[in-house]
Amino acid sequence: MSESVSILFAGGATGGHLFPGIAVAESLTRMSKVSGLGCRVGFVGQGTCLERDETRVRGYEYFAVPSVSTLDVGRRPLRSLGAAWRSYCLARRIVRRFEPTVVIGLGGFASVPAVVAANRMSVPVMLLEQNVIPGRATRWLSRRAARVCVAFAETRLALARPDACRVTGNPVRGVGTGMVFDASDRKRLLVVLGGSQGSRSLNRAVPEALGRIGMSGGGWRVVHQCGDHDPRLVEAAYREQGWEARVEQFLECPPTLLASSDLVVARAGATTLAEMACAGVAGVLVPYPFASDDHQRANAAWYVERGAARMVEEAEVGAEWVGRLAGELGLLLDSESKRLEMSAEMGRLARPNAAEEVVGVMAELAGESLNKWVSNPGVVERMVDRAA
Repeated sequence: MSESVSILFAGGATGGHLFPGIAVAESLTRMSKVSGLGCRVGFVGQGTCLERDETRVRGYEYFAVPSVSTLDVGRRPLRSLGAAWRSYCLARRIVRRFEPTVVIGLGGFASVPAVVAANRMSVPVMLLEQNVIPGRATRWLSRRAARVCVAFAETRLALARPDACRVTGNPVRGVGTGMVFDASDRKRLLVVLGGSQGSRSLNRAVPEALGRIGMSGGGWRVVHQCGDHDPRLVEAAYREQGWEARVEQFLECPPTLLASSDLVVARAGATTLAEMACAGVAGVLVPYPFASDDHQRANAAWYVERGAARMVEEAEVGAEWVGRLAGELGLLLDSESKRLEMSAEMGRLARPNAAEEVVGVMAELAGESLNKWVSNPGVVERMVDRAA
């Protein structure tokens, strides 16, 4: 019988946490096909449709475990503690049955029950932290983790055990099938991303900002991800401003679209930024103003300081910030040289092999079979050949 490993990912709820885990899982399964090592992959999440759909379509096992945040504990302490205990017991049963070689926490409180259960059962634990400022769950769980893979070197200073951190970058999914445009159409592409759940503010502000610029949208096409909102209303807002847009609630493979885009307007989620870097595309970032610890602003600032993006901070009231957004968009839509300059800087920040680096860190914990598999240069060479 061939050697095998079992890897259990814990967390999800949003695409920003889930998709880095999927990127690592895809890297693992590609390696297993090349090397002949058996690899069983499972995900533990909160039970959202996003988690179920994105994992099951790829053939990964999926388990739903409710989670409790610190906000819940503060508001309803007794009820929340009881719910947390039940979640822990359910996660413990899943870990026992799955028998993982390593458990990987993806961040957020959806990762807590399975990570704590694995730690108490002496299963090696590692964490992925996507943001410059680590989340509360990561800060707490990092005391229990053997390794923490971070996207930014600065993140190590905010964690209890910097020596356990490895700077790998943020794993991103590969380019796959996506939207196809007529090759004879010379229009440039503006992509608007509000995150996996969409952004009501960007749905309203971007069409208005484009209208304020006073230029025709004839030389540009717009693709806008609106999230769980009515696409027809967003399309109508663009038409009122003289722009046509293709509006989708969800984009299955943003890296494919980003690879052919000329400019992006986006929230400053770490996964979106990593995908933009790998695509080498300039962007105007509008951080979500209510993100915990204002981590999206820190993410955006990191890229802005390196000349790879521009940032517009969203105001809670008034329309002044929409005017600032119009100013940034007008500058970049009108200047190809500025876009190319920013795109080059964005591309320099890319870590396209982050998923493979995470697998390498995992191999440190998984024992001889996976370590031997990952360290075999022939496996990596054959993976590169197949990708080409």
